[in-house]
Amino acid sequence: MTCRGFIARLGEISGGSLTADEIRQSRRHLARCGSCAAYRRSYQATIRLAREAFRAPVETEMPEALVGEVLAAARTRLSRFKPRARYLVHLLAGVAAGPLLAFCLR
Repeated sequence: MTCRGFIARLGEISGGSLTADEIRQSRRHLARCGSCAAYRRSYQATIRLAREAFRAPVETEMPEALVGEVLAAARTRLSRFKPRARYLVHLLAGVAAGPLLAFCLR
C-alpha cells in the first residue's frame, strides 16, 4: 500500500468499512510509515476536537463594552446612508442574523 492509498482510505478506516485484508494492509503500512502514522493521529485528533467543540455549551453573552462599540460603529457608518438605504441595511442585517441565531440557540 502506498501513502496515497492509505490517506485515500483513512475515512473508511475510521468508519470501519474495510475488509479484513484491507485492515491488515493498512496496519502493516502504518507500522512501517511514520508519516502516515503521524497523519492518522492528527486526523483522529481533528475529529475528536470537532466533536468536543460541538458538544461544548456555546457562550451566548457578549461583553457590554463590545456591544456598545459595535453599535456605535454601526450608527456612525449608517449615518452616511440615506434613510431608504439605512432601512435596507437593517432589513438585510435582520435576514442574515436569523439563521445565525437559530444555529447558536439550537
